[in-house]
Amino acid sequence: MTLQRACRYFPLVVALLTLTAFLPALRNEFVSWDDVPNLVLNPSYRGLGWTQIKWMWTSQMIGRYVPVTWMTLGLDYTIWGMNPFGYHLTSILLHAANAVLFYFLALAILAAANRNNGERRTTIRYGALFAALLFAVHPLRVESVAWVTERRDVVSGMFYLLSLLAYVRGVGDPPSLGIRRKYYFASFGFFVLAVLSKEITVTLPLVLLILDWYPLGRLKGAPRGWIALPLRTVWIEKIPFLAVSLADGVVALVVGTRHNINTAPAGFGWLPRIGESIYSLAFYVWKTLAPLHLSPFYPFTTHKVDPAGAPLAASIAFVLLVTVAAFGLRRRFPGLLAVWLAYAITLAPVMGIVYNGLEITADRYSYLPCLGWALLGGVIIGKCSTSTRTPPARSLAPAIGALAVVVLGLITWFQVQVWRDSETLWTYALETEPSYLAYTSFGSVLMDRGDYLWACDNFQRAIAMKPDYWLAHFDLASCRGSLGRWNEAAPEYRIALGLPGLGHSEADVENALGWALMMDGKLDEAIPHFQQALKLRPGYENARSNLELALLKKGGR
Repeated sequence: MTLQRACRYFPLVVALLTLTAFLPALRNEFVSWDDVPNLVLNPSYRGLGWTQIKWMWTSQMIGRYVPVTWMTLGLDYTIWGMNPFGYHLTSILLHAANAVLFYFLALAILAAANRNNGERRTTIRYGALFAALLFAVHPLRVESVAWVTERRDVVSGMFYLLSLLAYVRGVGDPPSLGIRRKYYFASFGFFVLAVLSKEITVTLPLVLLILDWYPLGRLKGAPRGWIALPLRTVWIEKIPFLAVSLADGVVALVVGTRHNINTAPAGFGWLPRIGESIYSLAFYVWKTLAPLHLSPFYPFTTHKVDPAGAPLAASIAFVLLVTVAAFGLRRRFPGLLAVWLAYAITLAPVMGIVYNGLEITADRYSYLPCLGWALLGGVIIGKCSTSTRTPPARSLAPAIGALAVVVLGLITWFQVQVWRDSETLWTYALETEPSYLAYTSFGSVLMDRGDYLWACDNFQRAIAMKPDYWLAHFDLASCRGSLGRWNEAAPEYRIALGLPGLGHSEADVENALGWALMMDGKLDEAIPHFQQALKLRPGYENARSNLELALLKKGGR
């Protein structure tokens, strides 16, 4: 078989290796980190009937508006019921499809970049192959694929890649001809579906502008002619994209604020946010190069954003070095600047400027931003693999590339099994990156299996690390109640009520406090808490029945 014929099978190779790396996920269960409330205990998404679809398109359950992602989960339920095997299979297949899409996108981008220099077709295909594999089998992808709640990444990723592919393929040759209409509308339609799957995709219009500059070459003549034809068309055609981005961004902020996701804690000003952003920019590149000690939760700590501390100081040095190098080499190696800008822009919604929750970084945030680094790595391997100037590199580069793919795939294979079940996940989290969330979550696992004393110890460890984490106080109170120590449970519930971040859970805490007081024989104190729970949530049947029981007991005395 000739080398040219072998290249035809590259998409199949990408798909098969991706499926192989993530195969252990088929044995995984739903985990206690959001899968239980979102899927196991949530009947609203189950199916694709009118009632379920209406809920999907109006729900803000996870603090995000992602109706298209919910529809894929509803389809899973229609086919598989509540068997986690099917949900994981869908996520793996979607990720494998994304890997193949990225292969074709890389082909199109590299072809455009080498339109005028006569780069060999084999070089471009090798570059696209390694780029797709470096993206697909990298351990940073595990969280997005193996965690069912994060279906958002693979669904939005698919439409994001389709939008980019339609756009790049739609640009004519020469670029001055503009983008063909059917490709433009296809790109826009896929973009709308992407933002309805996950809000991080709102940055795509800016990424399209970067592609217009390089490698598509549609911005030639800038900066002096940026408002002249045909460049004016480039700006005008982005207006619908930007309108969708703005609308989705507003929805995301409103929903996030309503669910206390975007409400920063006291003292979290602009300096910590800037520090977190710089730390994030360096973090994902470092984890791309050395994907070790990955954790499901990286807690925000002041040490990581302290300008005098080593983590932030090293991050600042790295960001400055890459920025200076990218701009300094922009004429000779414009691809580096394009990748760096696209990476920073795509990461912007989750890197700290807008408060995004309790964690400083998350592996899943790298799913789209790190596409450019994979492409850059693929280009280097592809060029070296077909180089005629340095024969040693020609023979060594494919071996190094293949070894990198194998090593990354093996790490991914084992990392996927970390998500096997809740106990495995949180045991691993405590070993790699101990945090208040990991202690709380592991304590919940212990409590579910009846190991209350050990569970209480974990909740106390969580409180020691973060005294204002209301869920740890709530779980500690529930754990003490399970041991019959109601007089010790009630004070913890009271503490939880006084802490920020309760949101819609305030009614649950009021009801639990009322129950603890009632079980401790303090009916007069318990009744107001049941009433308050009903005031906060009028349809709260458990609180209503508890109130009736308390009134009955009081009357019986």
